[in-house]
Amino acid sequence: MSIEKSKEELELEKLVFGDIESFDKALTDFRIEDSEASESEAEEDPDLDGVPGDNLFFVDDGANPDSDNQISESEDSKDDDSDMSDVWMDSDDEKLTVSLTSASKLKKLRLTESESLISGREYERRLRARFLKMNPAPSWTLSNGPEGSDSDVDGDDTVTPLDQLLAQKTSYISTVMRKMLPTSDIDITRLQDVNRQHPSKSAIQTLDFHPTHPLVLSGGYDRTLRIYHIDGKVNPVATSLHIRDSPFQTALFHLDGKRVFAGGRRRYLYIWNLETGGVEKITRMYGHGQTQQSMENFVLSPCGQYVGLIGSGGWMNVLGADNGQWVAGAKIDGVIADIFWGADGIVTIASTHGDIYEWSVESRQFIKRWKDVGAVGVTRIARSGRWCAVGASNGMINVYDLSNPKRGMKMSEDEPESYEPHFVIDNLVTTISSMKFSPDGQILVIASRAKRDALRLVHVPSFTVFKNWPTSSTPLGRVTSLAFAPGGQMLSAGNESGHCRLWALNHYQK
Repeated sequence: MSIEKSKEELELEKLVFGDIESFDKALTDFRIEDSEASESEAEEDPDLDGVPGDNLFFVDDGANPDSDNQISESEDSKDDDSDMSDVWMDSDDEKLTVSLTSASKLKKLRLTESESLISGREYERRLRARFLKMNPAPSWTLSNGPEGSDSDVDGDDTVTPLDQLLAQKTSYISTVMRKMLPTSDIDITRLQDVNRQHPSKSAIQTLDFHPTHPLVLSGGYDRTLRIYHIDGKVNPVATSLHIRDSPFQTALFHLDGKRVFAGGRRRYLYIWNLETGGVEKITRMYGHGQTQQSMENFVLSPCGQYVGLIGSGGWMNVLGADNGQWVAGAKIDGVIADIFWGADGIVTIASTHGDIYEWSVESRQFIKRWKDVGAVGVTRIARSGRWCAVGASNGMINVYDLSNPKRGMKMSEDEPESYEPHFVIDNLVTTISSMKFSPDGQILVIASRAKRDALRLVHVPSFTVFKNWPTSSTPLGRVTSLAFAPGGQMLSAGNESGHCRLWALNHYQK
């Protein structure tokens, strides 16, 4: 037995669920209105009947040659402002009232001394304006830069063509004569990290400053080279290069400042042209490939003509920096630990068991061989003028004065002559992994990645460690790479956490 629905129930059901009659009626009314609108449009534009269909549309490519239809700059900006809207708008901001006199830090937002209350929207606008005033964005970050042209090269995070930045006259190099550093304390100030905006996902294996401009190059096993513009506040990324399947161990700016040489544990070397963004790949050395299993460790000659590669089996191979062709080779007894290319064209080669060789690139011959006294696994070598520092796996560093040698006794005629160390630095107890002299030779920085905070600054020529820095609160971590600015004004240290710390050496800023 079914109960008949009342009139009110039927009307409520129709409102909630609809019915077929109402739907058909609404559809019919819509078709009639649409037909009438089409007829009216046809009466208004009778000339369109004979126009071909492909002429009724056009592709907007951004150009507008018709001057009559151009919009004035002021009207265009007005439209842009009207179209722009925040992704999230809080209606309570309009109701909010902020007192600028309630706190001393808010008084700086006042436009006049008598101003007291402003709306929440105006308060937000003034905060944004003050932030942009204190942290202005560099003008060159508004354009996009070149990308690598190689098939396995990606130019990510690129900000600007570096040729525009390199054309600026800003430079590190100073012609002012510096005074001698004090021996006890060093005046040093921490700056914002080089890669504050883009921390690396792996340890910083290599760091290098541009020879003339405020740029820092970093690289590591995340397969990305990044160049940062050092502005002292933000240090934005100037450009970057990602190369698949190529973790970087060494990356250096060329003397001309327009190229970057980079290599990892692979049998090829990359040359990145900063002006064009193109990447050249050196894949082999014809006739000498068996002596070069990887191109991860290399140095560039100060004259800019050569690349010195640490090879296998005691070989050092020299390539031309312009064409990548093999130029010469030098072989020592044992395994090469490190090489240093001096400005005089002499390459100092250190073997792991303590033999030090000096090889002339001009004559292609060895000119000297001597022994590091008490060598226990040589790992690093550094030179500056007459000083030669040799670091070992036990943390000891022997410093030799090559201008005034004191020759030790020879045990036999076949044994090479030995210099007596001028000074022994024993402030670190783990393997010396990084060691560099400052450009003027007054500072020797040493570090070991085997232990946290194992970094020291050594005064030259007294070879005493500065006592006031680093302190227990200096955020060093496990230091993996070091670099001085060409003028000595800055020191950067990369660590295993992927940070590039940066300090200003105030002695060179004055």
